[in-house]
Amino acid sequence: MSFTNVKTNHVDFEGVRYQLDLSFRIVLLYFQLIKDEGLTPEERINLAVIALVNSDTSNLDLVAKSKLLDTIFHDKLYTEREKRREKLFKHSKPSFSFDDDEDLIKAGFQQQYGIDLDTTNLSWSKFNAMLDGLTDDTQFRKVTTYRTIKLNDDMSDEQKELIKKMKLLYSLDNVEHEGKLTKSELDLELAGLDMPHKALRMQELKKTGKI
Repeated sequence: MSFTNVKTNHVDFEGVRYQLDLSFRIVLLYFQLIKDEGLTPEERINLAVIALVNSDTSNLDLVAKSKLLDTIFHDKLYTEREKRREKLFKHSKPSFSFDDDEDLIKAGFQQQYGIDLDTTNLSWSKFNAMLDGLTDDTQFRKVTTYRTIKLNDDMSDEQKELIKKMKLLYSLDNVEHEGKLTKSELDLELAGLDMPHKALRMQELKKTGKI
């Protein structure tokens, strides 16, 4: 089954029409490539063009390829929904990550739509529309809700404690950077300790270079 919208799979750049592959898997690959610090800038650009563009680009130099990618991003990938979301939530942290939440997204599509993302070729626009339509019955939406919900005085102590734990459990910054603990990991390390033991644990973590 294919949901790719062929009619919009092209972009006009410097007088030439380039055919594109805008299936969601290719677009996600593109996002991975441009963030891959193991690649040089030249490699990122060239590989991203190879992934997205089905037309001959051999006549384009690196600068032109970079401009072509910029055109593709703003015309085809940076949707109106994303533009509105950015304006509304300019200072908010992202509620999900395609990389970290891949399994949750797949499970949500299977549960709600009966679609196996490993075998279905959705267009980027269709994929985003269906992702946005996932309901609170899916674990994906429950997780994003925990990440974005704010504590308030109307909540009981038990509710607040549960939400705090869920925020830590599903935090998107829960990864190591150069061997140091993130804030979420540090909170987990210190959770349940009284002040003297927190101080001792902090000293241990400092000695081992974790904070």
